[in-house]
Amino acid sequence: MSNSSFSLSSSSSIPKGECLCGVKAEIMTSWTQLNTGRRFFCCKTSKARGGCNYFDWYDDEMPPQAKRAMWGLLEKVKSFEEERNRSRKFKVISLERL
Repeated sequence: MSNSSFSLSSSSSIPKGECLCGVKAEIMTSWTQLNTGRRFFCCKTSKARGGCNYFDWYDDEMPPQAKRAMWGLLEKVKSFEEERNRSRKFKVISLERL
């Protein structure tokens, strides 16, 4: 998970949720530390494929304590998954030796 955040690249003359290509924008969820769980509009087509790189926030920023709590929970889930994967590898190795 990254600490980066996004920059606002929308235009006030374009209706919210409609990208610069004129297509309905996709709603995605940010999983960065600064904006964990915050949703945003973005162009469905990647910039590499000719998309417009449209970006605009869908919802308001969360309070700092909510962001910290959510990030902490995500870190615990990640840690749990890594531990589970390590224990699965150990079980496979142990069974092969029998």
